[in-house]
Amino acid sequence: MGGKSGSSNNQMLMFEMQQAAEAKQKEAERQARLEQGKGAIDQLFNSAGFDQAFYDKYKNAELSNAEDQLQTQFDKQATQNRYSLARAGLSRSSAANQVKADLSSQKDFQDIGFRTKADQDVAALRSGIQGQQQAAYNQLFATEDPGVAAESAAGAIKSSAAAQPTLQPLGELFKPLVIGSISAGQNLLDQYTANNPSIGSGSRRAPAVSYTGDNAA
Repeated sequence: MGGKSGSSNNQMLMFEMQQAAEAKQKEAERQARLEQGKGAIDQLFNSAGFDQAFYDKYKNAELSNAEDQLQTQFDKQATQNRYSLARAGLSRSSAANQVKADLSSQKDFQDIGFRTKADQDVAALRSGIQGQQQAAYNQLFATEDPGVAAESAAGAIKSSAAAQPTLQPLGELFKPLVIGSISAGQNLLDQYTANNPSIGSGSRRAPAVSYTGDNAA
């Protein structure tokens, strides 16, 4: 009786050891598949060209579009300002200097905004690509199928590699100059009076210089 019990115990032990060995083998095979899949995903993303040059190209394309339009509008507004000041007889006044400085300040403000947005868009693109790589990892761990995960990663990479910034016409970036506004600055009024002594200090007012519009920079 004891012999049978001992034999049974030995068989049970052998069975458990066999199961443990099979489980260990399966886990080793599973880890090998995961490592294979992860290596394939990493290789795909590392060789896709998502380096600093890629992100710089994306940023520069967006900035070039915005700054070309900014410069065009700046030149147009500067020309209009010169004509308006000339018609008011203020071409060589302190008003003209103030208008020129204000326009340049608007341009600088817009330029900072464009650069900030370009940096944000590049950061979003970079984050999106990193998210796609993580999604490929997640699919690999869920399916344990390196082929499926690599195929999914390849599709995501192809889409991201073709990414281009949205280039579109910008609205009016500068406030138009208006001569004759009643909201004149005192320094402009004084300068105009100095340039036109015949006006004196009577009830007539000099044409004022101001900016109007809802699209203030």
